[in-house]
Amino acid sequence: MTTTTFVADWAGVVGGDRVEVFGLILAGGDPHSFMPEARDIAKSADADVVLTVGLRLEADWLEELVRNASADESKIVALGASVGPVEFATADLHDDHGDEGGHASGMIMGRLLIGDGETGMMSVIDLEHGDVEQDAFDIGSRAGRIYSTENGRFAIAVSTDANTAHVFDGGTYLEARGDHFDLVESNIERLGIGLSGERPVHLYVSTERAAVFHDGSGDVALLNEHELEEEGSNYVPPVLNAGPHHGAAVPLDGDLLAITSQHPDYESAPDDYRLPIGAHSSDLDGNIIYSADGCEGLHGDAGNGHTAVFGCVGGVLVLEEYDGHFHDDFIGPPAGSPEDFRLTSVWGYPGLDHFFALGSAVGLYVVEPEDRAMEQFIPASEDLRPINVSMSHDGEALLVVMSDSELRMYDAHDLDLLASADDFLTDPVATGFWARPHVVTAPGAVFITDSLGSEVMQLDDLDLEVVNHWDVDGNPTKIAFVGIVGQDEGHDDHGGYGGHEGHDHGSLDPHFWFDPIRVKTAITVIAARLSAIDPEHRSVYLQNAAEYGRELDELHAWTQEQVNAVEPENRLLVTSHDSLFYSAEAYGFEVIGPVIPSLGTGVEPSAEHIAGMVEVVREHGIPAVFGETTVSERLAQAVARETGAELVQLYSGSLGPEGSGADTYLPMVRTNVERIVEVLK
Repeated sequence: MTTTTFVADWAGVVGGDRVEVFGLILAGGDPHSFMPEARDIAKSADADVVLTVGLRLEADWLEELVRNASADESKIVALGASVGPVEFATADLHDDHGDEGGHASGMIMGRLLIGDGETGMMSVIDLEHGDVEQDAFDIGSRAGRIYSTENGRFAIAVSTDANTAHVFDGGTYLEARGDHFDLVESNIERLGIGLSGERPVHLYVSTERAAVFHDGSGDVALLNEHELEEEGSNYVPPVLNAGPHHGAAVPLDGDLLAITSQHPDYESAPDDYRLPIGAHSSDLDGNIIYSADGCEGLHGDAGNGHTAVFGCVGGVLVLEEYDGHFHDDFIGPPAGSPEDFRLTSVWGYPGLDHFFALGSAVGLYVVEPEDRAMEQFIPASEDLRPINVSMSHDGEALLVVMSDSELRMYDAHDLDLLASADDFLTDPVATGFWARPHVVTAPGAVFITDSLGSEVMQLDDLDLEVVNHWDVDGNPTKIAFVGIVGQDEGHDDHGGYGGHEGHDHGSLDPHFWFDPIRVKTAITVIAARLSAIDPEHRSVYLQNAAEYGRELDELHAWTQEQVNAVEPENRLLVTSHDSLFYSAEAYGFEVIGPVIPSLGTGVEPSAEHIAGMVEVVREHGIPAVFGETTVSERLAQAVARETGAELVQLYSGSLGPEGSGADTYLPMVRTNVERIVEVLK
């Protein structure tokens, strides 16, 4: 079963003749106002899987449908949760549109936590006011790792030499208030949570949990950010034990963990056998469900929700879980790699099917678990090598620090180089673990530490130009951002989000289908879920997804080519409602404002808002107002009539009817692009 028509199209493409697709919403139907019928309840009870957009697009009626059908909620797959959703953008009717490509470098709501590479001090930078509180907290020893939690409110700093970890409440977050969210701004606070233990080293943060592994005892402390929100300093994290060793734990979906396995000879010679030999899956009580061996010198770990990857001597160990089915693989390096090949750090992100693995002597590699393959991405030599890597907060970009002080930013999906910058770090750049530059991102910004220059810099997230900097005492190295990252506190049971001022979807924009590259991610999620249900035909689903992915790449390239015919200063969009921000972000448009800013709330836009839309359309000579097939055009027509602009209809929440030329996803997007380009160029 699928909700929207385009999700039904995707499911049919990936599933082929192996699946029967029942679409709840027919062509032209509006997912905002859809009302299920009796047949829908029966179908939902019988469905093997329910594919949805998620992000609260269908939340109001889908939850009731599932409840009435007494259906298993685990069958619901919210595709939007895996595509790196972005926060709803807010259009300013009176800006000067001066940023080429539609980028707006607005105020960043939050703080930076800076761990010193030599002392036990941590400084705090207030990004809203630009203040630096030097040595604000003593964390006992230099920070081994410091990461923020998924929703951006909390950060965890591991102090290995002090045998403790610290939890900080960043003080800037969104708080649910009925049908909307209020911005809370308070002082940063260290919570009094007991995380002391023997040699905490590895810290891993996933979508809902963080895991701190204590080498000296084997204890794994698990922190749930939602419970942290509710209980604060009274929170007591559960702890399970995996036996003392230099290990790691990666939280996975479904209350599962991937944990390294102690070497069987550890007790006889701890110094010789401190590294694990493999990994296992366990539940939150520590019960082992599945084990995998064959990973010498295991070190470095990452997950994407259903897969964990560990770096080893000679390759990586992959541990996968789909709907209770477990699988492991050992993936070796490409032919011609050195005999002592070893990867020690791994990065992944929910919804991203490939991983990145770094070995200081061999370079950076892309690991493709589905293809059981590994390819070198950036080589290492004595003169030049990658020394540190970071994923962006939304999983869309990969940032690589090179030993010559260059910072490179790649698209995390297709690996295209997006931007690079050099000559802004103190030369020569420090390459050691305790002094090398560390990178973190926030919406609209990249931050990097320069320990030798005692400085933290803010870079623009489009071209990596330095736009701000702060002097920080000592040797600033580790860095984390705490603040508003685009997610709110109102997670529902299906991966969606609750409440957004002026919109019913939540703080995250569900309209990701206007970005073909994000659709590629959704396609891989569909293929994975169908493979779990029908593992004998896994290769069919993966092949169909791969072929469709190539078509999406072609669509993306074609769209960019078409948009290039429109001068950047003319790429201004006025829309019926806030549905085109993904397209604007991908192709350099700027959405000046939706005519209906509060779709789904039942609240009509004010006369002042409509007057403001009329004024800005006239002021900038905007030639068209874009209506949508599933949204009333009454107010859009009024703006067009008052300004003399043309009213151009786009397909938004649904595919077109059969024979329209937009009755499947690919031609629907092409139709929209052609209509936009034709009127703006």
